Amino acid sequence: MKLYKSIAYAAVAAFVMSGTASCSLDEENLSGVSTSQEWTTPGGFEKKINDCYFDLVRIIYGQAEDTYVLVAEGGTDIWQDANADGTNGNWSKILRYDGFGSSTSLCDESYSGFYGVLSACNAAIFYADKVEGLTEERRNALVAEAHFIRAHVLFNIVEVWGGKYLPTKPNSAPGSSLSCSKVNDFYKVILEDLRFAMNNLPVTQEVRGHVVRAAAYHLYAKACLTYSTYTDGLGYADAISEAESKELLREAKTAADYLIENASALGVRLYEDVREVFDEKNNKTCEEALFIVTHSSIPSYNPRGNYFNRAWKHSGAYNANTAGIFLDGLVASYSTEVNGLSTEKLAKCNCYMEPSKYMLDLYVPGDLRYEAFFNDVYYVNKATDETGTAYTWSKTDANRYGLDEKRVGNPAYNVTIGDTAVYLSRHTWNQEQRDNCRYALVNLSDNYADPERPLKFFPSLKKGDCPSLYAGQPNKPYSSADCIIYRLGETYLLSAEIEWRLGNPSASRINTIRNRACKARDNSMDITASQIDQDFLLDEYAREMIGEWNRWMTLKRFRAFESRVAKANKQIKNFNKNVHYLRPIPNSEMLLLDNAEEYQNPGY
Repeated sequence: MKLYKSIAYAAVAAFVMSGTASCSLDEENLSGVSTSQEWTTPGGFEKKINDCYFDLVRIIYGQAEDTYVLVAEGGTDIWQDANADGTNGNWSKILRYDGFGSSTSLCDESYSGFYGVLSACNAAIFYADKVEGLTEERRNALVAEAHFIRAHVLFNIVEVWGGKYLPTKPNSAPGSSLSCSKVNDFYKVILEDLRFAMNNLPVTQEVRGHVVRAAAYHLYAKACLTYSTYTDGLGYADAISEAESKELLREAKTAADYLIENASALGVRLYEDVREVFDEKNNKTCEEALFIVTHSSIPSYNPRGNYFNRAWKHSGAYNANTAGIFLDGLVASYSTEVNGLSTEKLAKCNCYMEPSKYMLDLYVPGDLRYEAFFNDVYYVNKATDETGTAYTWSKTDANRYGLDEKRVGNPAYNVTIGDTAVYLSRHTWNQEQRDNCRYALVNLSDNYADPERPLKFFPSLKKGDCPSLYAGQPNKPYSSADCIIYRLGETYLLSAEIEWRLGNPSASRINTIRNRACKARDNSMDITASQIDQDFLLDEYAREMIGEWNRWMTLKRFRAFESRVAKANKQIKNFNKNVHYLRPIPNSEMLLLDNAEEYQNPGY
């Protein structure tokens, strides 16, 4: 499938498409029915609403070659480049801000993807009052989905790229110049869309993945909170007054309070045990999720066919790479039984981005979020001994893990199929203890001994890593796991931040989140209101929300890149506060514009 090279062309495409899964502008309309006629029928209008979801799946959340998770999470305090030399192309550039600019193409697909979704939403909203044969209630419920999705994409566009092109109606022809709109103009549309969505979205949907009312309350709170920080006029914005900021915070509080206090009536709930949130058994039924992007195990249901969700792979450490987690007893495989012995599936991941040591150290002993969110153990799934039931240590493997060669070929150190092969330990073991252990015992402190050049022995983020939903081949795996974009756990943290910004810090909702993550469930992880400050909030967001499309925008909202990066990520040396609070507009867009120099963000 071809990609649109310009947001202007994407706008035209959304205007002329009939809501099918095709991306081509060259198809002949054999029906003889114009798009205007089609979209004003009940069935046609529902197709147009479905079209609003298309590029969320195809490009932004999971199925693209580029990945929005890097744009949304990379270049922050909690993620580092897993390539110690910084030579992993565009990945290294974004993670380090080294050579990062408009030619860093990993920003391209998400940029064009968001504008493609925006165009589809604009068309749906434009035709809503022209549809015949639907009750007003049903029509409003349908178009409310488009209003929410438009607010979601505009929120991402304005926060990542700043005040840029802001079309709110379908375009009939591509333009050679694009005008810039103020950040304030973006938020006017965002908040109006979300007010409509809060009033008209259904509480539940028959089709999983379609937007529900709870999501609108969440995003309204988040958008009001974020807009309230523009008292400094960051980027292409008119600075708002302190009074306007306080009013936005009060609106944010009202929305967050309503969602939390009426969660059950709105069809969602906060899991009592944090391990349930990303348990793969709950991936397709997560009760804490507010807005999800779905992926199917059936290729014909996916916009890119056999190209399933791949966002989860980038922070996986097993890469069959001798520089990292690898062993002759480990092989990329979907088998769960080897010679009659049970073992675990193992997929080859990309090993591109790894959590910083600061990130991992945020979890105190007894905080179940480390266990719930990270994978630090691997199991033997390939036999190398004569019986075909165990792995026997080789010299190469012993040397890779810095272990005494006394284990080489020694049956006393054999590891049976299904038993632990590699364990990444937060506790530091001495050399004798490591040498006496049958499996590879790796100290995470050794992985981060040089904070600028961490090794590749790191825990893999397992949010969204669902082995039961793996697809493709284990050496090039995909997944039909859904992507959780917003969830109720974040609402609790937003609520605490809102109270803090209003000057009335409260620990209640943070403690709800912390106690469900407390192994002892004895409130021993509770905090007091006096402990809440900017650094604590940013730490808590990291502990709860790592990898969930948030971190870059969270640091921006707090205007905290400089302080946090200096504290937590020694790889980043070139962050420029005058440039890097916005991402660059891709070259693929600039080459098509007559006003490219004006449209590009400063410093790129």
